[in-house]
This record gives sequence, C-alpha cells and structure tokens, in this order.
Amino acid sequence: MTIKDLFLKNRKQFFKYIFGAFLTIFNSLAFTFALSMAFSIIEANDTSTIINRLFLMILFAFSPILLQMLSRFLRIGFMRDVLIQVRCLAYEKIMNLSIEEYRSQAKENYMALVVSDINVFEKDFFLSILNIVFSFGSFVVGIIIMFFISPLIALSTVFASSLLFIVTRVYEKPTRNIKKKTQEANAEYTIQLSNILNGLEVIKLYQVESNFRSPFYAIVSKLEEIKKTAFRIDEFQFNINAWIATSFQTLVYIYATYLFIQDKLSLSSLIIVFNLIGQLIWGMINGFSFINRFTAARDIFNRITKTDIKNEASHPFIFKESINLKNLSFNYGEKNILNNMNFNINVGDKILMTGPSGVGKTTLLDCLSKNLSSYQGEILVDGIELKDINRDDFLKHTGYVRQNHFMFNDSIKYNIILNMDYNEEKFKQCLIDSALYDWVETLELKENHILEQDGTNISGGQRQRISIARELYHDRDILFVDEPSASLDDQTSLKIYETLLNLDKTIICVSHRHIDYLSSRFNKIIALEKGVNR
Repeated sequence: MTIKDLFLKNRKQFFKYIFGAFLTIFNSLAFTFALSMAFSIIEANDTSTIINRLFLMILFAFSPILLQMLSRFLRIGFMRDVLIQVRCLAYEKIMNLSIEEYRSQAKENYMALVVSDINVFEKDFFLSILNIVFSFGSFVVGIIIMFFISPLIALSTVFASSLLFIVTRVYEKPTRNIKKKTQEANAEYTIQLSNILNGLEVIKLYQVESNFRSPFYAIVSKLEEIKKTAFRIDEFQFNINAWIATSFQTLVYIYATYLFIQDKLSLSSLIIVFNLIGQLIWGMINGFSFINRFTAARDIFNRITKTDIKNEASHPFIFKESINLKNLSFNYGEKNILNNMNFNINVGDKILMTGPSGVGKTTLLDCLSKNLSSYQGEILVDGIELKDINRDDFLKHTGYVRQNHFMFNDSIKYNIILNMDYNEEKFKQCLIDSALYDWVETLELKENHILEQDGTNISGGQRQRISIARELYHDRDILFVDEPSASLDDQTSLKIYETLLNLDKTIICVSHRHIDYLSSRFNKIIALEKGVNR
C-alpha cells in the first residue's frame, strides 16, 4: 500500500480532515479582523457604527474557540483510522516474513518498526497535512484579501514565497537523508541498549561493566551527532528563509506606511496588512518546511509497510514416498556448516540425528522444516524441490518441537490447542502422553491455569512438555523434534521418546542424550561430524 492508496481508502474521512484543517485558517484571520475592527472603531462617526463594529470585533475574537473544537472533531476520525491501518500493515509485514527473513534482523528492529517508527510517522504525517493545509490555505485566502487592498503587495508576496519554495526544494534531499540516518541510529541504539539490559545479570556477575561502556557511549555519541547534523540543516534552512521573510516584511511595512501617509490606505487596511503579511510569509516558511516533513513521513510509511513482492511457491505438499537430500550444503556467511549431505527419509521413518554441538544438527533440521531456504543442493519431497512447495500447505502437514516454544499469556489449554477446535478426550490424551496430566490436575484451575508471558511462572521442563503436547494435539504427518529431553529428567525423557516413537508419523529427531537407548529404537541413525553424515 502506498500513501496514495491510504488516502483513497480513507477518502471520506480524509475530506473531513482537510475541511477540519481548512477551518483553522480562519483562526488567525479572525484575530486579524478583530484587531482591524478594534482600530476601525476610532474612525467611526456614530453610535450605531461603533456598536456594529464592536459586535464584529467580539465575534471575530471568540470564533476561533468554536472553530478549533469543530476542526478537531472533523480530523479525529481520519487520524484514528489511518493509525489502525498502519499498525496492522506493520504487523502483516512482520507476519509475512519467512523465519529465515525474520532471523536476519534483531528483534529490537521489529520493535522499533512497530513502536518508534510509527510514533514518528504519527507525529510528522498528521502534523504535516494540518500545517500544509493551514499554511497554503491561509496564503490563498490572504492573497485574495490583499489584492483588494494592494495588488502590488499581493504580487510581491507571491514572488517572495516562490523564493522560499526554491530554498525548501534545495534542502529536501538532505532533510530526507538525515531523517533516514536518524532512524537507523535510533534502531542501533535500541539494539545496543536491549543487549545490555538482557545481559545485565551476567555483566554484573562477571564485573565487565567497562567492556560495554565504550560501545554504548559510542552509539549514543553517533546518534547525537546525527541529530546535531539534522539540527544544523534545519537551522541553515530556517536562517535563509528568515532573512528573506524579514527583509520582505520590512519592505512591505515601509510601503504600506507610505500608502497610509498618502491617504491611499485606511487605518483598518493598514492594520490588516501589518498583521496579514507576517502571517502569510512566515506561514509559507512553515508550510514549505512541512512539505519536507511530509516527504520524510512518507519514507517512514514505506519502511513500516512496504514488503517485497515474492512469488510464493505453488506446489502442494505431498509426501507419500520419500524425502531425498542430494549434495546438501549450508553456509553462515563464510562458515561452512553442512557439506554435501546425502540421505533419504522414507514415509514412517524414525530418524535420529546425533553429533557433538556445533556440527549442524539444528541447521539441518531447519533446512528440512523449511525454516532455512538458502541452502545449496537439493531437498526433494517425492521428486519436488522443497523450495517450490507452498509454505502454508507445508506447515499444515508438519510440526516442529523446538527446545523452547514460546508460551502465550493465556491458559495451558489455549497454549496447546491454539487455533484448533477443542476435543476434551484428545486434549487429555496429549497431557498424558507429554507427562503433563498429573501436574495439571494439581492446579486449582487445571488446564485453565494462566501462564505468564513465555511461561515465566512454570519450569523449563513444563514449558518443554507443553510444547510437545502442542505438537501432539495438532497431529501433523511429519514431526521435527529438536532435543525434546533438554529440560527433562531421565524418566520423563524416556516416556516422551516412547510417545513419539509410537506415533504413526515420520519422526526426525535431534538429540545428544540417551544415545545408546535411542539407537536401538530409531530405525535410522544419522551421525553428523563437522556437517557431514557418516
């Protein structure tokens, strides 16, 4: 979605917003006319004229209050709807990332996207539209009024405004560039700060505070230096515009005073010129600067919402015979993790992958489970390359028991069934098979017991077993299992393995514990050593 699409989608509310913004034009004009009426009372010759002008003065003086309330009421709907849509678009952008794409950036970058960047967009976007409408609307109305007073002053004001526009265009690109650099530096600062806060206990335990001080100070200095540059750009632009505006305003004051002395301009008209010319010329400086801010807000909108158009693989997932790995290799940068691996996985196989830490067991599992697609070689599912299989269809038939599944701030039941329909008998069996049933029965609310975010109010072993129960309940054809016994005692581990091995499914499991026992239970062993199966 582009900014244009955003306007078109919300055109009714947008027209209300524009009309509401347009009403603000009359606030400053009302003050000018109120002041003009006050001075025109001096020129009045009879009581009736004085009363009429006094009434108009009071009307003009108090009308901005009502206009401001009406303006706000008209603008609030567009602001609400746009922010809802932008936040939803940011959410969809993140949700549409593959796991591999998601892992390519720190989580703090996504937090900056949906929090900091949206806050900046909210401030600059709506404020820019409001001020652009106000400034240019006031200018048009003011120039029309000025033409009736002095065509020469009106035309010269248009000329001076053109000079201000040229200055603004010169500074547009530097303003956008420095805004982008500020966003990037803010993201770096957030990542660095999050890294320190997440590891604060370790930092203090090992007394290495000084090791993190210099990098933190460096990113802070970089951020403030960029902000300083941004301030200088704004200051240079403002000073040039201020010089043009002040010089022009002074000349108009002199010329208008001359006309008044020559009786070619009334006192009330002189007051209007004195008040209006400053509003027009400084209003245009404000309006042109907000054009640059609107452009920067558009860039932020694109950053928040724009997604790369990808041609999603179209082949359905059909696994009736075998998965064949041919010369499979994988690198993290220049580091080789997997090297020319070749083996087959048949339907119903119970495969155990073993090997020391760091040889690529989890990486291999991620390649097979479509979490990593930047591998070399081939993974053929019944002859179809895995990269060409539709991801959504693939996920409907496969499950993944990770070492740590995320726990939502919700009930145990919800954390297990998620989007599935609830089947009490099936749910109970999953609790039994994952060695959770006895524990759940001791809880006051049983399966409705609420977990805190990421299960911080339960043990690591309980989180592990809930993640296993989740996959058992979802009942997929292929189950990828990464160290299912990592947080479990031996007795519970063996029960979990028995449950997995008795499933009528294809099981692909990574483990470095209970190897002697597991070797006799799995029908195929893949022992990895430095990324090679032997």
